[in-house]
Amino acid sequence: MRWKDFLYFQRSSKTAVILLLVLIVLTLILNALLSYRNSSDVILIQNDSLVREFEEFRRASKVRESSAVAVPNERGVPLKRKSWSDKVDSADKSLSRQGGRNATEEYPPQSGDISSFRAASPSIEKLSQGETISLNKADTSEWKKVPGIGSVYAFRIVRYRDLLGGFVSVEQLLEVYGIDQELFSRISVYIEPDGNFRRIQLNQSDFKELLRHPYLNYKQVQAIMGLRRKKGDITSIRELSILDEFTSEDILRLEPYLEF
Repeated sequence: MRWKDFLYFQRSSKTAVILLLVLIVLTLILNALLSYRNSSDVILIQNDSLVREFEEFRRASKVRESSAVAVPNERGVPLKRKSWSDKVDSADKSLSRQGGRNATEEYPPQSGDISSFRAASPSIEKLSQGETISLNKADTSEWKKVPGIGSVYAFRIVRYRDLLGGFVSVEQLLEVYGIDQELFSRISVYIEPDGNFRRIQLNQSDFKELLRHPYLNYKQVQAIMGLRRKKGDITSIRELSILDEFTSEDILRLEPYLEF
């Protein structure tokens, strides 16, 4: 018997095979239709539940908003929501600790809050023409009397002055963050230099003390400590000027602050 004989079917067998194939195809199609219908029903049910939950959330939100508009206190007087002046009050406290942006920049006053803001923030009497403050002795309250200087600038000036050990000249105010040439020209006429600044004991100060000064960076302090280990005490600014870590501008800025 040849292998082709296994593929030969009689006419009745062929009909049976064709019917069987048709039934299989119909079964697959019916199964696919039923599964699609079931998944559609699930989606519709889920969508309906989401819509109901959303509607309930909207109704609950409306109830909360209506109850938050005016809540009576013990005397029956509706409580007001926090005004802008209350925000400024709390923002000023954090700014005084952190030196951040001015509260008026963060919360600009609304038209209805101007009166309450003025009452909460009394105006500071500014200096008149001819009046001055001391460059190194004035505290933040005195700096705020200078026209153009507010709480933030006063805080930055005093903080930078403390890091330097005092200002040698009025022009160093241009190194304070935010003070440009225009603002400096307005405020410089109200400031009197006093020469009251602190010098660095270059040969006695340790690494951290030297690094704390704004005019010295890490590599420069390393070079100073290396020079001290190599030759002992540094006797003049010229010994620093020969080091590669210091430029001529660095030497000019540092010279008033160094003591040998």
